[in-house]
Amino acid sequence: MPTDSPSSAPATDAEVADPRRRPVVAALLGLEALLLAATATYCFIGVSGGMLDTRFGTGLGIFLLLFALALAVAARSILVKGRFGLGFGITWQLFQALIGASLLRGALYWQGALALILAVVLFVLLTRLVTSTPLPGRGR
Repeated sequence: MPTDSPSSAPATDAEVADPRRRPVVAALLGLEALLLAATATYCFIGVSGGMLDTRFGTGLGIFLLLFALALAVAARSILVKGRFGLGFGITWQLFQALIGASLLRGALYWQGALALILAVVLFVLLTRLVTSTPLPGRGR
């Protein structure tokens, strides 16, 4: 028999997602974008200093800059309650967890741990934002 107790009522958007969570998620995605841009800069410096092969280092640097730009766009999307930031952000965290595990296997411990921690924290935060983000065509 159904009851009208508060615990059986469906959760509202305000109960599902704390409004302060979006800026935190956007800031963490922005941090990831900055870290990728810094790594791309390191690749370009490595190419100019002769530490990296020219084609490999330049290609890797451009690749990292493109993903840094996509993360920055995702962070902006999260702030304006867009859907792109959620989809791209969650997918990126899965890839980043794989990269973090690879870094750990390659004896890059603090880099791998940082990548894994960011991936897990952001994955959890992003999945909690899914229910509070309006679908296209619905009111914001």
